[in-house]
Amino acid sequence: MGKLILDPCVEDELWAIWQFIPQDNPDAATRLLEAARQTFATLAANPELGIRRTFRNLRLWDIRSFRISGFDNYLIFYRKVADGIQVLHVFHGARNLEALFGN
Repeated sequence: MGKLILDPCVEDELWAIWQFIPQDNPDAATRLLEAARQTFATLAANPELGIRRTFRNLRLWDIRSFRISGFDNYLIFYRKVADGIQVLHVFHGARNLEALFGN
């Protein structure tokens, strides 16, 4: 497995997602967290799987995204680092991504 670095905000974002989903389906919330962890590991081992994002802000030129396996509406945003990835955020794909990334 490749190196996996989670930015501190990622745990908060996953917690917020977990709290939101149980309103409709408590079991799905737990499955999403498990799928996110598995997808993190897959990306750490294969950082080229994600697509390069295009943001107006040039400091974000190397950000990639990949859908959480089984939860296609949720995206993992990450950067490749030596021997792995740095996960920056996990967001629902319907959100205003430009605004979330400060563009």
